[in-house]
Amino acid sequence: MGVICLSIIILIVMCFFLGSVQIRPTVFTTGGSLVAETVEYIEGTVDFFDQSQPHSISLTVNDFQYQRMQDDYLSYSEKSWIVADAIIDGTFIPSVGIRLKGNSTLFPLTGLPIPTSNATFSNPSTLPLVLSFAEFSEGREYQGHSEMAIRSTYTASTTAQEALALQLISDSGQISQQYSYVTFQVNGSPSATRLVIENPDQGYAVSLDRGEGVLYKSRSANAFIYYGEDPTEYEEDFVQLSALGVRDLSPVIGLLRWLNTVTQEEFDAELAGWVDIPSFAKYVATHSLLVNFDDMSGPGHNFLLWYDIEDEKFTVISWDLNLALSETGIGFGLSFGFDENGEGTMSEERRLEFGVNSLKDFFIASEVFAEEIAKARTELYELWFDNERSFEIVAGFAEIVPVTDILSAEEIEADLEKLEEFIVKRQTL
Repeated sequence: MGVICLSIIILIVMCFFLGSVQIRPTVFTTGGSLVAETVEYIEGTVDFFDQSQPHSISLTVNDFQYQRMQDDYLSYSEKSWIVADAIIDGTFIPSVGIRLKGNSTLFPLTGLPIPTSNATFSNPSTLPLVLSFAEFSEGREYQGHSEMAIRSTYTASTTAQEALALQLISDSGQISQQYSYVTFQVNGSPSATRLVIENPDQGYAVSLDRGEGVLYKSRSANAFIYYGEDPTEYEEDFVQLSALGVRDLSPVIGLLRWLNTVTQEEFDAELAGWVDIPSFAKYVATHSLLVNFDDMSGPGHNFLLWYDIEDEKFTVISWDLNLALSETGIGFGLSFGFDENGEGTMSEERRLEFGVNSLKDFFIASEVFAEEIAKARTELYELWFDNERSFEIVAGFAEIVPVTDILSAEEIEADLEKLEEFIVKRQTL
């Protein structure tokens, strides 16, 4: 009886101090993966990723919040969350969270003369952002998504090269991300044409429909180095997106531990026990053909890792393709020592200055897996460039890319023609 009385007293004290804080139960799937409870599901008016429909997002942010976003980034390089009200395809959603997103694409905000985006604080409609429905309202989702990524944009650009890359990857049977074009506006500033894609989160992990597993996202500072068994040592390298509270970073640490001491011969013999080799060959061939130097081994270290609990293997997933299929991406890549196929050309000493990815480097250097990569490259080339598929996709963009205050119909037409010219160049390789 004394224990019961003590429990009641503790509950009363907790209620007194917590006040209006909402305490939610944890929901487990039958497979043991932790899934956050959806407290509020916002249906919306149309499927946001239905490309046959026009879409729009408008945000309202008060001046104090917006100034804090600027100050935190310019003074401390912090991408702070601020609160805003959103209207998405006519549906009002109060108190969403927004924060700056990206690395090189935010350079223009600091005055660096690097043409990676046209982002400017003077027109918030140009900023690359993460839009969160749950940041200030835990458990809230919009059509099953807790977050969306409002991708970077460029002057007189449709950013169709990223949309094309996403579609081509999806066409090939690889894991990709859904996308839509929107008319985007913040605080009544001139509207902008923006590409919005699903941001990898727990809902995204579930949507992969790959059974029991864990999804990890690489951070931009990821050195892909083994630091020991303490998971806190990897906080700057990886973020776990799913199975929180049930699984941890142990599989990734195990992979890094193996790579830390493995020889090329051991790598060749043992890789099949760690990684799904056919899908990894496709990944490597994909980023070579799409001229995306900023993949898992680029300066942005952009990739996701899916760990399958049943077969205990990793699948590498593409993420962040804003520099794919573009002359801008090639130019930026050349400055980091990559050739026009996205492969490294700099010395090992120079490459170590911004980090490499030992998994990809071992794989490319292997004579054992060279045939697998070549096979994947041939299959992808035939699917993407040895027919009209890429041109069909670009033609479809002409129907869905919206004209806005800072992107005219003439600029859309010219930009898509430039993308078609780039595709022709890829066909000649």
